[in-house]
Amino acid sequence: MIDARWILGAALLSLAAPANAETLTINTGDPAEANVTDLFRISVERFEGEDGAAFAQALEAELAAATFHGSRFYRVVAPESGAPTDALVTGTVRASVDETPVIEKRRRCTEYDPADKKKCIKEIDVDIRCRRRTAAVATTVRLVAIGDGSIRYTRPLNARDQVTLCPDRSAPPSVEDYFAATFRNQVRTIRDDLAPRSYAIDVRVDESIKGLTKPAQAAFKAAVRLTKSDQVGACAAWTALTRDVEPTAALAFNLGLCNEMEGDLDVAADWYGDAQRQGARGGAVPEALARLDRYRRALGAWTARKAAMGAE
Repeated sequence: MIDARWILGAALLSLAAPANAETLTINTGDPAEANVTDLFRISVERFEGEDGAAFAQALEAELAAATFHGSRFYRVVAPESGAPTDALVTGTVRASVDETPVIEKRRRCTEYDPADKKKCIKEIDVDIRCRRRTAAVATTVRLVAIGDGSIRYTRPLNARDQVTLCPDRSAPPSVEDYFAATFRNQVRTIRDDLAPRSYAIDVRVDESIKGLTKPAQAAFKAAVRLTKSDQVGACAAWTALTRDVEPTAALAFNLGLCNEMEGDLDVAADWYGDAQRQGARGGAVPEALARLDRYRRALGAWTARKAAMGAE
């Protein structure tokens, strides 16, 4: 039997919870897209193009700040220093803007109702002179391993924005602002390709009580509410439920989140698989399994990197 005192206690605790979504906080991470396990010292050369120097400096700063599990991932070496380096990042940045005249049509009132000055009774089409502005950024980047000369990473990044500027329209963001935002996005994309990242996300729990007995439903819902104030307590409550009832898809999914939150990825995968076999709907389970796969790959590469670093 399910302990009624626990149900009451969990319900009372949840009353004091803040009004936010019922979620569990998961610490996870993504691996680098490039094969950089054995590259510890990295240099960023100036990129070709008018904006290449500033772009390279921004990328250098991003890579210098890249961390995983609280540790710096790279030692960034200035290419002009002559110090030993394991890899070199090079590339090009081309930003362009083109404007062409265009004509747009507007309806213009030529006669208003004498009895109602706001009512138009005759309109004509008029031409209005505008400009069509097309801004584009084309960036290429590659990473070369100095030891064997292999190209470990290459990627083209292209962005394009087109707006029509007319006298009767509010002005869009300037082309300078567009270029600055695009450069920032591209630098961040390259950083995420060349270094892993660890982060925390809030994942919504499954609140379905389908398949549970009445007493179990009350305990399950109390645990859902408890996530707002005591995530560990909510997980303990769901775990206790498994002693009295067969886990449903929702209970299995939530226990997967609990184990993922605690860092037990294998057990989390088992619970997610159970939820999937029971027909859990929506994309939450596939997303969770994909997240686990990315994090496992990130951890595996990190372990291999530390081993290689120790053997240097």
